[in-house]
Amino acid sequence: MTNWDRREADILADAIAKHCRKQPSQTLENNLLLAIRGKVNQASQTVNTTFAELSFVRSQTCAVCRQYQLYECDVPQGWSKNCEFIRVNTTEFGSL
Repeated sequence: MTNWDRREADILADAIAKHCRKQPSQTLENNLLLAIRGKVNQASQTVNTTFAELSFVRSQTCAVCRQYQLYECDVPQGWSKNCEFIRVNTTEFGSL
């Protein structure tokens, strides 16, 4: 995994954690997202993780987000470069 991919995995893990803290009443959704976060955290901590594995955890996040309509998505399927889930749950320092 390149450093850029590791950064993207770290951003995703952080966004999941922030979403869960901000939406504590969404117990089912949060449990699903926290299971994904564990995988993303692992991925962000090693250079052996592949881009395909990052894509897989992104797709899992999208599936939960779309199923429970957590955020508006600008694409009908797949990962959006303008992911609202990430945008809403990332600090302004996340893009540095």
